[in-house]
Amino acid sequence: MSTLENIELTPDEAAARIHQELSHASKTLQAGDLEPALNVYTRALGLALQLGPAPTEKVLLAALDAAQGLAHWQDAEGLSALGPALVNLVARVRDAGALPPTVVMDVWASLATDVGALIGQLGLVLSIGLGHRRAMMDNARLRATLLDDATGGLFNLSRWIDQLDLNA
Repeated sequence: MSTLENIELTPDEAAARIHQELSHASKTLQAGDLEPALNVYTRALGLALQLGPAPTEKVLLAALDAAQGLAHWQDAEGLSALGPALVNLVARVRDAGALPPTVVMDVWASLATDVGALIGQLGLVLSIGLGHRRAMMDNARLRATLLDDATGGLFNLSRWIDQLDLNA
């Protein structure tokens, strides 16, 4: 995982960098290079958390798009790596004091942590036997519903969970 680094960018440059990072992460993941893709997603999230809600939302949507692809491919390892990578990045940004000291960004950081935990939980679901998945999926569905309630359905997590066929 990449280390935190100080960079000097204008807001427009930072937004462009996030866009470039997300494009690169998607291409890297599609090429099957999981670890480099995770590094890029976490770099983008680290920068986004410092900028504000809109870039953070953009990165979370991209990470969820990646998670949907991983779930479609039944990639337990990928989901189990992506989720914790997001959670750990948020903790590192907080520990470094890089998160803007506002209630709004604290909420977005918590949301990013919860989304990461949900993604990781889906990886866990895929890693256990078919006969034991139902309870874990029910728990994931509950987490998704709570996140949807808290965000006004911003990410449609419940719908995504309901569309997954992880019991097959």
